[in-house]
Amino acid sequence: MKLRSGAVLTRPRRLKELAAHLGREVEGDGDFEIEGVASLEDAGTGELSFVRSERYAGQLASSRAGAVIAPPGVAVGERPAIRSDDPGLDFSRAVRFILPEASVPPEIYPTAVIAEDARVDPLASIGAHCAVGAGASIGPRSVLFPGVCVYDRVVVGADCRIHSRCVLGESTVVCDRVVLHPGVVLGGDGFGYLGDGAGGLAKVPQVGRVVVEDDVEIGAGTTVDRGTLGDTRIGRGTKIDNLVQIGHNCSIGEQVIIVAQVGLAGSTTVERGAVIMGQAGAAGHLTIGEGAVVGPQSGLHKDVRAGARVLGSPQREERGFHKAMAALARLPELLQRVRAIERRLGMRTGSGDQKQP
Repeated sequence: MKLRSGAVLTRPRRLKELAAHLGREVEGDGDFEIEGVASLEDAGTGELSFVRSERYAGQLASSRAGAVIAPPGVAVGERPAIRSDDPGLDFSRAVRFILPEASVPPEIYPTAVIAEDARVDPLASIGAHCAVGAGASIGPRSVLFPGVCVYDRVVVGADCRIHSRCVLGESTVVCDRVVLHPGVVLGGDGFGYLGDGAGGLAKVPQVGRVVVEDDVEIGAGTTVDRGTLGDTRIGRGTKIDNLVQIGHNCSIGEQVIIVAQVGLAGSTTVERGAVIMGQAGAAGHLTIGEGAVVGPQSGLHKDVRAGARVLGSPQREERGFHKAMAALARLPELLQRVRAIERRLGMRTGSGDQKQP
């Protein structure tokens, strides 16, 4: 069955089958056959959608969706529903169940170039025009899509998906169940130069590694520089968006979220569970504490304590930032009041020029 999204539904799924997989209850016709998934706005009568809360009840009422995942108490009309305390999460789980990721058969494409001493597991798949360097290792069920370049001594673990045009620099280590989206570069040289005493710049040798731990996902076009001497490390379960730059010797903890266009200068430490929002930047040798949240377009010039929420450039704690922005919005009014006071005191002429005291 062909879906509008371009995905293929391999066989019909009944709503009660999905509910059992999710561990949820069906309300209404459990034999409803799911033909696809879509948003409330786009869904057709054979498709499954979801509603997060009562706030979206109006959109639900006008939707053509044949079935929904909805919170308890939200009216769904005559359509069948799966009731959930977390509809967004359960809808994501539902999509993975209905439309599982396509499997790739184990094979080595004829145009792939693999070094004689490289080790490729028999269950791995190496796509067209891939290059696998000397001493490299590719683990079971891992997939290198067309055009991936793996340098010497790289280790790729089990069940990884390395998408087209990714480059893994020498001695990079990618652990298990890692996803690298198109164009990711791991292990490029860090940006390190010193004055050479003659007015020029001498490059600092970059001889460390990049280590990416289990269950990490890295978005398209992101770059992670190798360590100058030691490792640049991305911790277990961390998710990194597109177009992020992570400098040499950074240490990113477990379960961190880094959103698009973030830039982290060398030797930045990001502790477990921190969130860095889009276009934020950090000067080098800083620590972003456990569970901290860095707002979009923030510029970090000092450490962020654990659990803190910071915004702005230079950074301020969230409460102070909002107070400063509120005061800034009143600045034109305050300026007018100051000028009026100055005129009453004879300190300002009608032309706006101040009199000298």
